[in-house]
Amino acid sequence: MLDRNPHNVTYDYCKRILCNKQILSRIIKECVSEFHDIPLAEIPNYIESDPTTNMNIDKATEKIYGMNPEDTSVFGAKIIFDIIVGIRLPDTPEKENIGLVLNIEAQASSNTPYPLLNRAIYYCSRLLASQKNRPDGFRHSDFQNLKKVYSIWIVMNSKKATEGVMNQYSISETCLKRVCHFPKETYDKLNIIMIYPNSKYNMNDDNYSLMELLHILFKAKMTAQEKKCQLEKTMV
Repeated sequence: MLDRNPHNVTYDYCKRILCNKQILSRIIKECVSEFHDIPLAEIPNYIESDPTTNMNIDKATEKIYGMNPEDTSVFGAKIIFDIIVGIRLPDTPEKENIGLVLNIEAQASSNTPYPLLNRAIYYCSRLLASQKNRPDGFRHSDFQNLKKVYSIWIVMNSKKATEGVMNQYSISETCLKRVCHFPKETYDKLNIIMIYPNSKYNMNDDNYSLMELLHILFKAKMTAQEKKCQLEKTMV
């Protein structure tokens, strides 16, 4: 993949890279709280290959094909997501259906005529709403089967003030009167993570974080061979 486009980072190049099983597993490890304690090598086992979700893993290329990226549930407001995959939650049987939905968006720039976070909120809302009456969702009033959604936005080029920023936005509980806490799993259904990789990193380090990894893949001014050499330090 790197050989095809080492310098000119295009939209299609970004999607091909982000569909790679090893890259996607590292994003899940750092961004999806349910997998923080799961060994990296085990995470691909939780990325479901269920025919009912139209998702498959190509073992030859280690590329993951996600669920149907088109959402036409709202008339006249079709959305085509970049990447959507279903993930089985840890501590669930292997035959268990997907437990959460992961959406990844590759955004070329933060210079948009609207707050990018507003768009991310809208995408999450559509991912929740579109689960009703889908084969892999829920029917009628079975809202107990509503799956948690993650929408992760990787912004390739941003203002200096936001470089190196990685922010999470989620639903939380606040007791305005008498203290009464409800189970977190009943309201923890929406998570947005906005990632703005830095333009420069110290490439002498051998242990890269996700931010440094994204920098190498999408922003570093390196040849394909130079990128491969850097990635070999952390992709083993």
